[in-house]
Amino acid sequence: MASGPALLPEPEWSHPRDREHQATYRAYLFGPFRVFKGEEVLGRRRQRREKALLLLKWFLLNPGKPVSMDQLIDLGWQDTAPDKAASGFHVGMHCLRRMLEPDLRPGQESSFIHRSGTNFYRFEADEGWWSDVHEVERLFEQARGCDARGDARRACFYYSRVAAYTVRRFLEGEEAEQQWLAPYRRQYEGLSAQALLRLIQIHSARGELDEALEYAYEKLRLDPYNELAVTTIVEAHLKLGRAAYALDQLSLFLRSVERDLGAAPGSHLLALRERLMHTTPQLGRVPGRPAPSPARRDVTAVI
Repeated sequence: MASGPALLPEPEWSHPRDREHQATYRAYLFGPFRVFKGEEVLGRRRQRREKALLLLKWFLLNPGKPVSMDQLIDLGWQDTAPDKAASGFHVGMHCLRRMLEPDLRPGQESSFIHRSGTNFYRFEADEGWWSDVHEVERLFEQARGCDARGDARRACFYYSRVAAYTVRRFLEGEEAEQQWLAPYRRQYEGLSAQALLRLIQIHSARGELDEALEYAYEKLRLDPYNELAVTTIVEAHLKLGRAAYALDQLSLFLRSVERDLGAAPGSHLLALRERLMHTTPQLGRVPGRPAPSPARRDVTAVI
């Protein structure tokens, strides 16, 4: 009896948390900057180590990318005289090498920081390294791949992991306002926005109202004038039989857009409001609020 075609093995899959917990070095850039080697926290606050950590941030955000000594000096020593700046840079680089590999012998090359030419450096993170910023990029690409294949359940899982990481601000604390970090902050805010958008859209399409509401409210927290988020919230409450509450939320949103932005509401929002007003000709009592007085019954008339 002829056997059928051999089945190809399923691609190896691991949970995203596996990579984090198997890594020797773990770096966290969402929230306060933290780096661990095993359970040891690297770079306890001291002046020299602060400069070493500054260099490490740049390397973690740009792995494998050559950078000149002058560019790195501009990050942390821009207000220092040139000779002292160069000296301070070399001290910071030495401190960083020792911080990452305390057992380096004099003259021994670092496993991670490589010098090429006279004044160029690059950081090569091997499989022992994990960082939340690169995990977010990886998760987002996995989510997009699942999304493109129509695997909504798995796509939502990966998109939700992106949203979970980016709920914390990129590099909180004193360094948060440093200008050189602005492009990276915009990059991760963009990934977060796209992930939340797809989570709202997918859960809404699947009729998963709790999940759609969760991400719509998070989107509205980050972007108070987001029309998709408020539309999702209004439509979800309408499906839940809370038409009066839905109308109240839409009215509040439209007033805030007009008041704060001086913008007219979009035609689809006006159509949604019209539909709600036909559904609730008498504005019902919103749970947790007193019934409106007669003088305020038509709360949308001012919009």
